[in-house]
Amino acid sequence: MIELAVGAGLVAVAAFVWRRVHEQRAVEKRKDDAREEETKKPKQRSGPRGLRVGDVLLYANTELWLAGSFELDEEGFVARVFQAPGNDRAPWLVQLDEEGQALVLARDCDEVPGGAVPAELPVGGMRLSLQRRGHAQVRCEGDAPWTSQRAEYVILVGPGGRTLVVVDFDGGERVALFGERTGRELFDFLPGAD
Repeated sequence: MIELAVGAGLVAVAAFVWRRVHEQRAVEKRKDDAREEETKKPKQRSGPRGLRVGDVLLYANTELWLAGSFELDEEGFVARVFQAPGNDRAPWLVQLDEEGQALVLARDCDEVPGGAVPAELPVGGMRLSLQRRGHAQVRCEGDAPWTSQRAEYVILVGPGGRTLVVVDFDGGERVALFGERTGRELFDFLPGAD
């Protein structure tokens, strides 16, 4: 009888230890799976929120839905250019700082001559001067038709916050945008996919 009781006790202890070992392995596997999922997720940028594809801005009686964008990065943020389809007043919005405080409501500009953009250029009846020029990496998002990963850019500014942004993508496509610089405080902001 004692042998039977000892045998039953040993079986119970072995079953308990076996169950605990398997439970611990299952917990560790779930932790490993969670860590793996975290590494697969795209890294969210730390720092200022700025504007993103999917955001909606209300300006006066105009609604700007940011459908697609390309960002210029030259060892740091240069600009983010958004398409705002269905808007005749400003079909483009240019973000000139990471926080999204310096914005340009822009339209396509056909006053830029072909070839290299000079340091000074008359556009819209006023003389604009070079603010920044360089070569940047291009990152596209949303409904953006551009496929080039590099571009040459020029930013010219003039009186009253008038701004011209010219981007020459590798492969020959040019985007020339002219508009007026405004502050974000003039917009009501509806964040998109946050």
